[in-house]
Amino acid sequence: MAVDNLPDDWHVFDNAEQLAHRVTLEILAEAKKAIEERGAFHFITAGGTTPNRCYEMLSKAKADWSKWHIYMGDERVLHFNDSERNSQALLKHWLNNNDIPAKNIHFINTEAGAEKSAKQYACLFDSVAEFDLCLLGMGEDGHTASLFPGHNESEYIQTICCEEVCENAFVSAPIIIENNSPKAPSQRVSLNYVAFSKSRLLIKLVTGANKQEAVSKWLHDNKPLPISLINGKKTKVYLDQAAIG
Repeated sequence: MAVDNLPDDWHVFDNAEQLAHRVTLEILAEAKKAIEERGAFHFITAGGTTPNRCYEMLSKAKADWSKWHIYMGDERVLHFNDSERNSQALLKHWLNNNDIPAKNIHFINTEAGAEKSAKQYACLFDSVAEFDLCLLGMGEDGHTASLFPGHNESEYIQTICCEEVCENAFVSAPIIIENNSPKAPSQRVSLNYVAFSKSRLLIKLVTGANKQEAVSKWLHDNKPLPISLINGKKTKVYLDQAAIG
């Protein structure tokens, strides 16, 4: 597919390393701007190889870390020390080597159970009016976070709000529990589409040749993929050349 035929907010890089370097610089710039204008930087992180490379670069950067607040797009329901958890990747690649205060690191504590951790996170999310930056990755099937194709109206999805009843689900940015994930483990806690939309800037990261089919569907299929359904106040899509083909 020709690069010049892509949407205006899509940006293609030669390789994943170049992309990660650009994203890292953008994270730092957005943080500096948010702290200068609003006194804090609220950052929703993603799991995956390319985001992890960004975190490695951030671990070597200088910033006003005391004003950073870290959130998660999703988490697997596993023991806290399980290496498959996104929080463990964040700790390994970045947060164990950083001065962000512990009280500013907001993990989804799924070791407490899916429903309890989802309810806590829904209330946390309701307490933040807007997030400054959100990263999203994409799987080979077009899923992002733990939002999978065909699962939006599935019986396996539980919607969790801070209030006892989700009467205003589209306002209160609820969290979901995925109970039948196509990828192990089967149970996960995730932000939903509306929750992600509370972002001033949302950057979607797509790298690797194994994403080419999903990218093609994203652009040409009438049936939307989860990754295509999420937008912030401003949205950018960053791809490497391998994902375009």
